[in-house]
Amino acid sequence: MSQSPAPRVYKPAAVRRGEIIAAAAIEFAETGLAGTRLEAIAARAEVSHPRIVQMFGSKRELFLEVVTWVFDRVSEAFVSTATAHQANSGPALVALGDAYRRLLQRDRTVALVLLHAYAAAGDPVVRDEVAARYLTLQQTITDLTGADAMGVRTFVATGLLVTVSSALALPGKRTDAQWGGWLLELVTPVVTGRH
Repeated sequence: MSQSPAPRVYKPAAVRRGEIIAAAAIEFAETGLAGTRLEAIAARAEVSHPRIVQMFGSKRELFLEVVTWVFDRVSEAFVSTATAHQANSGPALVALGDAYRRLLQRDRTVALVLLHAYAAAGDPVVRDEVAARYLTLQQTITDLTGADAMGVRTFVATGLLVTVSSALALPGKRTDAQWGGWLLELVTPVVTGRH
């Protein structure tokens, strides 16, 4: 007697969509936009290839959904840190930098997807979407910290160093994180009444 196939589990579209995005993030982190096959994403998400096409339209559209998901995770980390940091008297940029470093330590996929997003900017559609998300993130940093343009640029440049270090899985507590904290303190405006 042959075994009957396991019953198919039906999930709400939003749940399935989230599972596909999470699976796609892992695949895109490993092989980028050009190197990732939808079949690999489908296998990881335990859905059919046609289901992915039905939900997202194309590999590029799915990649852009993953990029949005990653930028949203970074923004959420910044917002929650800034909210918790309001009672603290230290530099807000340093607190956001620490939150970013911790996020990348917990999930290296974030660093890899960000680097693949920048690398895929040869595609004009990807470039425009990534640029929009990047600029929105810079505005979020400005809004949360009150930093001037130089402070935000320094923060983003330091973040790129931390992103590369995380993507390369460099060992231990990195001195570049200490250097980054020191650098961010240098560009943080002195607010009267803070020590």
